[in-house]
Amino acid sequence: MFNHDIGLEQLVTWYQQNDPLSPWHTLSRAALFAQNNEELNAAREYRRAAESEEYDYEHSMILYRKSIIHLAHAEQWKEAVELLDTKPALRTAITKRFQLYLKVSFTASNQKTNQATQLLKDFVRYSKEVEEENLDGEIETKTITFFAEDELETLRNYPFEHSRELPADPFLGRVTAALTALQRNKRRNRHSFDNRFRNEMQQTPPTIMAIYDIARDAAEKIPIEGLTYLERAQNSGKFNPSEMKTLYDAERALFATHKLQIPNSSRRYLKNLALPPLVVVDTNILVDALVDKIAHNLELASETSLDLFEHDNFHKVLKSRADAGRINLWLPSIVKHELTELSKRHGKLKAKFSSSLVKPEVLESVLDDAKIAKLVDEIISEYSRWKPLDIHTERDAIDEQSDQEISHFLAEFSEIYDELTDMKLRRDPKQNRTEINGKTIFPEPADREIMAICRNLASQSLEGLGSILVATRDGDFTLTARAFEERFGYGIIKNSKMLNSWLN
Repeated sequence: MFNHDIGLEQLVTWYQQNDPLSPWHTLSRAALFAQNNEELNAAREYRRAAESEEYDYEHSMILYRKSIIHLAHAEQWKEAVELLDTKPALRTAITKRFQLYLKVSFTASNQKTNQATQLLKDFVRYSKEVEEENLDGEIETKTITFFAEDELETLRNYPFEHSRELPADPFLGRVTAALTALQRNKRRNRHSFDNRFRNEMQQTPPTIMAIYDIARDAAEKIPIEGLTYLERAQNSGKFNPSEMKTLYDAERALFATHKLQIPNSSRRYLKNLALPPLVVVDTNILVDALVDKIAHNLELASETSLDLFEHDNFHKVLKSRADAGRINLWLPSIVKHELTELSKRHGKLKAKFSSSLVKPEVLESVLDDAKIAKLVDEIISEYSRWKPLDIHTERDAIDEQSDQEISHFLAEFSEIYDELTDMKLRRDPKQNRTEINGKTIFPEPADREIMAICRNLASQSLEGLGSILVATRDGDFTLTARAFEERFGYGIIKNSKMLNSWLN
């Protein structure tokens, strides 16, 4: 129910008859409403569940996030904005673009269209310092304000970027109004591209060659924008299978021409190309794989081995998708090192089998150093298949600029990391947190290294790969997942549903 929004009528009935006041009853109702596309009911039940003391901070944030997403699908803008205002920590669980989408839609729905347009203009307003020569020939530094119209243009596609498309109106109307306001005194090529595309898509039927010409011309200016037109055409539902194949082939050809100018961070928008993501697997996922291998060596029945886990078999899903060629897997050196060190702590491994019917002497025989080391080698081989062409990929990712950017990013979310640290310390007092601005509440060095490596990968144009993803269940990543995606261009996945949302 938490991870997949799977609703079961029988479960709802059972709770209703046996434990109607349980927060799990509320959660089961929310999941059933979500499954039946009853958006508003799902949103309100998820919020009720989140307010229960049954769930810790991390899980409450997950439930609040589900609630606000369903409110958006229900077009309940007022309620969504009120939830965001009453739960400021929720801002860390959703992107700034989603927050903007909600606020613009809410403001526009109240007939305050000019104010909604201004919200969009303010979102892309920036300042920079420039040096100019004054009348006396002296160089002066001046601060000028400008609007990032490229960024505003990309917001046209925002409602359609998700696996479940968000309601387009009134948001798109305000985006168009904001662009018109900024471009009133200067006609730009991009704007004419968009006009040409919209005019062509209104034809019956649209001409594929005309659409390709628009995409090709736009790609000469900004490659990702040109390819986005072909994506929009394929997602429009206006073409038959043969025409869809032609559009797909055209997109492939255009991508091949411009791929070196399209970083992996932007390739997440090219879903129809089905480029396999590169999944960087965190240590906590690999520990499940190790325990699974130990279980098989103990000749446990599959039903019993499943009961050993608090979480699902996500490691098996990753391996299966990699075997099928849908994704690539990779382990940075720091992850390999962590797994090797954790495998030597036999006490923690034994605890995974505390509820199984395994004789202690049998368990001891399997937890032999040499045997465990062999299993670790197998896991590294299975989960680290991609080989970077640049052997210095990891080393180059760790520099002063990277450290500053990540530190600044983490500091922005100090409230959520403060809560998360308290929760982690209650579970294990020996947490290795790092310090920023005098607060020792931030992710450990190994996690920050993974963040830096993925930031570096996402900024590159890696051959044959799509998005960069981190597979992890660590709250240091998952609670700010959308912010990582927005700031650094890589995604966070912790279960098969989240992985599938990145696959075509």
